[in-house]
Amino acid sequence: MVASTFLVLVGSFSTYISTLKFSTSPPSLKLVTQTASGEAPSWLTQSPYDPAIIYATDEVPDGHLNSLVLNRRSGKLVKVDSISTNGIHPTHIGAVLDGNTLGVANYHGSSLFTASLKPDHLHFIPPGHMTFYNGSGPAPQQVDGSHPHQVLKNGNEAVVMDLGTDKIWRMVQNRTGDWVVRDHIDQKPGSGPRHGVIVDSTLYTLCELSNNLTQHTFPPLGLGKPKLVASQSIRPLDTTPDAPLAAAELLYADGPSALLYASNRNDPHPQGDAITIFETRPKLQAVKYVRTGLNYIRGMNFVGPRKEYIIAAGMNGGGIKVFQVVSPARGYLSEVAHLPNGTIAQPSSFVWTQWL
Repeated sequence: MVASTFLVLVGSFSTYISTLKFSTSPPSLKLVTQTASGEAPSWLTQSPYDPAIIYATDEVPDGHLNSLVLNRRSGKLVKVDSISTNGIHPTHIGAVLDGNTLGVANYHGSSLFTASLKPDHLHFIPPGHMTFYNGSGPAPQQVDGSHPHQVLKNGNEAVVMDLGTDKIWRMVQNRTGDWVVRDHIDQKPGSGPRHGVIVDSTLYTLCELSNNLTQHTFPPLGLGKPKLVASQSIRPLDTTPDAPLAAAELLYADGPSALLYASNRNDPHPQGDAITIFETRPKLQAVKYVRTGLNYIRGMNFVGPRKEYIIAAGMNGGGIKVFQVVSPARGYLSEVAHLPNGTIAQPSSFVWTQWL
């Protein structure tokens, strides 16, 4: 493997975005710098046009969406623009349509906020558009209503995971520029769909409250209804049955077995939270539970152009670790680098780019 060096940006529930440098040979993970960025920049997303353009939420009651520019040599960020999401606790940003529109999930605002970008991809065109959702679920975390948690691009659709209503909303933009619901998928009551991955005509959904992974067919709008194909628990076999786990992140990597990586949170096991690995071919099945030594994995992402590494953080302990993706015979994941606990407060999301 050719030696490479990457910059990894870390979102958090503090007041700053941190820049790490990850080198593959010999493996090392170091803090480079930190940039003040509003309040609770918990979720980071890169522009599909330029990996140095970063979008960040302010996941606070007065929610905002911010744009920043990364110096890919120094790791420093400069804030450029900000716009209100008109909602409470925006938890996720997804680039939709051609990437010049950003969808933001207002978790406690029961809404989707969409903002168009100017041609420089850095400045927002106010005031943006709002879509509100109705409904609730039976679990204690759901009784107060809709809780949008993620926005996915699917062609001209915006697909919204709603943890509060147990629904997945399929949205399209109408002639006036507003986003409207065209269809939805019902998940099991109380399951709490959090994050998903769309692969061709298949939708995989990670449900936070039930700690399970579902697979649906996902035909284009108007060409049939999605159908449930499989539902599998992500709970490790050696976790106590009454442990209050909460699923968080879902990653997909293509290949002969086409693997999914699902993170668990809040596991009392002495070796910390586990990443549950699923094969998707020929069918969805768990094949490995990798203990991480991390406590409360919320942020997890691939690093590298071929998804050679996974970086994950313990929001409540264990620090930040990088795992190399290895063969099944070697255990699927192998820890190669570690940033000690306390270096970054409450890390919650990651994006990466090549270091220049």
